[in-house]
Amino acid sequence: MVDRLVAWLYGTPVLSLTSALNNRIVFDWEQHGIDRWGLGSRVLSVSLPLGSPTSSRDDRALDFFSNLLPDGPVLIAMAQLAGVSPLDTFGLLTTFGSECAGAVVLLPEGEMPLDSSLWGSENVSTHDLMALIDALPTTPFGADLGRGWTPSLPGYQGKIVLGRLSDGQWTRPTNGAPSTWILKPDREHRMAENEVTCLRLAANCGLTVPDVELLDLNGTKILAIRRYDRTEVDSPISRIHQEDGCQATGTPPMQKYEYAGGPSLKDLAIVLRDHGDVDAMRELLQRVAFNVAVGNADAHAKNFSFLHGPDGLSITLAPVYDVLSTISLDKRPNADGIMVGASTTMGQEVNAQADILKVSKAAIISEATKWGLRRKSSEECVTEVFDAVSASIAKTSGDESVLNSIRAQLARASR
Repeated sequence: MVDRLVAWLYGTPVLSLTSALNNRIVFDWEQHGIDRWGLGSRVLSVSLPLGSPTSSRDDRALDFFSNLLPDGPVLIAMAQLAGVSPLDTFGLLTTFGSECAGAVVLLPEGEMPLDSSLWGSENVSTHDLMALIDALPTTPFGADLGRGWTPSLPGYQGKIVLGRLSDGQWTRPTNGAPSTWILKPDREHRMAENEVTCLRLAANCGLTVPDVELLDLNGTKILAIRRYDRTEVDSPISRIHQEDGCQATGTPPMQKYEYAGGPSLKDLAIVLRDHGDVDAMRELLQRVAFNVAVGNADAHAKNFSFLHGPDGLSITLAPVYDVLSTISLDKRPNADGIMVGASTTMGQEVNAQADILKVSKAAIISEATKWGLRRKSSEECVTEVFDAVSASIAKTSGDESVLNSIRAQLARASR
């Protein structure tokens, strides 16, 4: 039984975790992290300055590390594999903490991350990949406890986490090697083609987007996304640290939506204002405008992330991810058997408006002024995004029904 976990960041131990009563976590700082980055450094998290005072009732580490885990049925399946309660964050991370979002590696006390010279991989055939997809309801992320492959990612949707060779061959990383791709197969909801269409559109509009591919495996559509929190420029592959909007604001994952008590857009803007560069808030405004333009009501605090470099000096906004036109999703039967579309209630309000079908260009501009941005520059920014979406729809390949919905949404928001 593991009594203590150590969180490693960029090869340096930064803090240790101990399980406490009622599924709480007690944490202590590791001196090595303070020696490397300095007392008060926010290299791990904006909400967790290194060396800041702690207590037995301090939930900051619990909030931060529980945000590395999925939610819903994926979390339940993960807990069953680990043999612990879904509420036992420490127990879950004991099994699934060595390959997470960002650069954090959680290992039992006394263990160290393996040197990259020992990393390896095993090829994953098309047959293997189909088996991983079929097993997703009970074996999330393509995990294989027997082989020591136990990755974790946040989110509700089932995903497979793999590596990939330069010739396109899918692999399962071994001996502590990082994954480099995330695969999101269509299951009960058909979202892969919708999301790839929105990401291609975002790229055509000049937003920063990771490499994406739309795969078709025996009729199953799969969105494949190259991980932006991994770099393959140098050999070996290295992890890049990130935290999402919940982690940066010290918010537990069940409060990712603003209506559930989670961070507002202004809260995220303040994070960028205080810890990012001068253009960071403008970039956030571009993302908000794009989400409104495509009809993405599911944008919430965990769908915005911040990158931390190894110097720990500042943060940048991570590339666009988890963007889809929710207003374009197929209707599904509700509890009464009536076919209904996806909710239009937004994960974060725009100028106090929660219905994405009622958010206007003027509302986005007013929202930005609440962050401290000037109205004129905000208007120019939002206008540029709307104009770019309008001009890019025709040259974006993808689902035409999604693009048609975006045209209608853009016209509605532009009034």
